[in-house]
Amino acid sequence: MIPSDLPFAEIWLHDFEFVGKDGENPDVICLAAVELRSGRTIQLWRDEMTSRPPYSTGDDALFVSFVANAECACHLALGWPLPRHILDLSPAFRSIVNGRIAPEGKGLLGALRYYGHSTLRAKHKNAMHARAMKGWPFTLEERRAMQAYCLDDTRDLQMLLPHILADPDFNLAVALYHGEFAAVSAVMEHNGVPMNMEIYPQLADKQTWRELRDDMVPAVDAEFGVYVRGADGEWSFNEAMFESYLDRNSIVGWPRLDSGKLDLKEKTFQAMCKGFPELEPLRQLRHTRNKMRRVKLAVGADGRNRTVLWPFQAKTSRTQPKASRWIFSPAVWLRNLIKPGPGMAIAYIDYSAMEFMISAALSDGHLGPRNRMAEMYASGDPYLSFAKAVGAVPKDATKRSHSAMRDKYKNMLLAYDDRHAGQSAGRVLVRG
Repeated sequence: MIPSDLPFAEIWLHDFEFVGKDGENPDVICLAAVELRSGRTIQLWRDEMTSRPPYSTGDDALFVSFVANAECACHLALGWPLPRHILDLSPAFRSIVNGRIAPEGKGLLGALRYYGHSTLRAKHKNAMHARAMKGWPFTLEERRAMQAYCLDDTRDLQMLLPHILADPDFNLAVALYHGEFAAVSAVMEHNGVPMNMEIYPQLADKQTWRELRDDMVPAVDAEFGVYVRGADGEWSFNEAMFESYLDRNSIVGWPRLDSGKLDLKEKTFQAMCKGFPELEPLRQLRHTRNKMRRVKLAVGADGRNRTVLWPFQAKTSRTQPKASRWIFSPAVWLRNLIKPGPGMAIAYIDYSAMEFMISAALSDGHLGPRNRMAEMYASGDPYLSFAKAVGAVPKDATKRSHSAMRDKYKNMLLAYDDRHAGQSAGRVLVRG
């Protein structure tokens, strides 16, 4: 496929530059957009933008971007409707190189280098990005440079697009579905997660957080004497003092590293506490303090947690938001900070065995008249049902009675390559 073959009246290559601050929606700086068929070029500074986009976003237009959730987030910040059809070259390229080496990375310049295009402007790109992050005001010279840089990105898209379309594994329908998910991700980022702003600022305060972590140390350590308080007020675990404690209390056989130092890993502590239960309060103290890393969630002025979700970043196409910034990544107890406003409600919804059901749908036609994978999914525990089908566990097995075997089959089923999971699992079920 070549760009002219795309079934759309208009094909827009577009890129925004914006100021991105933690927890806030993008503050749009400028826009560059080029329509491939007509050559029409749009360059707008923020004060030139109106309440409506300067192009059609309906069924007749395709919007080509790289990491399209950023462009969609700018649309939402401006109050513009989202494009109906989006071709995000980022997940398309990631899909093509998945399992291969992309020497210059999987960003826009890395993708161009992968296809042999010379890109000597990485330093310029970094410099312009850094300038954008500083925000307003911009001098006239900076404004011209920023608009030129924005337009350069659309030219990069124009160079990359034919390579993506020409790849034998490229599927337009799938790519448009990926683009739709990028738009949905932008909506999630735009809305954010409402936070309890009575409690969150206190937890985010460095001094308050230190007091929470440190107040428990003297009470527990009084029995052990292995923590030392530095000049900055921070408590730290002292290995030499701990080794002295072990000697004083005749606790022998503590594992050591190749270097000769004590092995202080959590698993080692857990194992040693089974033989020396008096160490359990110390283990719990260390474990709790290690888990109580400072809260660094990205929360905007409106009390909403927002961060870039980075869809399709993992090899499995999962999103990869920065863990410290996203409420669903750190310790589970922090989710108690989520608080809907008056008259609102929040539902935390997770798919059950989603990968298995997708494989069942893909395997239809390989299993004869019955889709046994779908039947197993409908049982409520497809992994245990699979184990029963191949005779690995008895028919009356439960998750509790055969948890280890269930987990083994779950790992096996989820280890299939995405492209062949449905067919491969289907063949196993036929044989079973």
